[in-house]
Amino acid sequence: MEALNIAATKNTPAITFDPASNRFSVIGISVPENASEFYQPIIERLFRVGDTPAPGSVFHFRLNYFNSSSLKAIYMLLSEVKKGIDSGHGYVIEWCVEQDDEFMQEAAETFSELLGVPLTVLPME
Repeated sequence: MEALNIAATKNTPAITFDPASNRFSVIGISVPENASEFYQPIIERLFRVGDTPAPGSVFHFRLNYFNSSSLKAIYMLLSEVKKGIDSGHGYVIEWCVEQDDEFMQEAAETFSELLGVPLTVLPME
């Protein structure tokens, strides 16, 4: 699988996937006008049949904020990660939260409940 590097903009997060370290990251602010248009090609590239992240890959989310359009797109991305977990790939989802950020804490809990997968909540550095 090839590396993926998308630079952050004022409306979109930085997206990286390093196959050497099996680490996928979404970092920044996610408020694109059309979140599906932004995230769908990433989902399709990461989860192509026969070319998915290696077992044990870590999916790391460090978002300062996301809008309602991004909520659905992030859910779709996490749904694909869940499929890998259900298939025995041992994927790990990390969700970073700033201290006292109730919105992001609740987002982590909601995603975990809706998907039925554990999210490791980490303090934001």
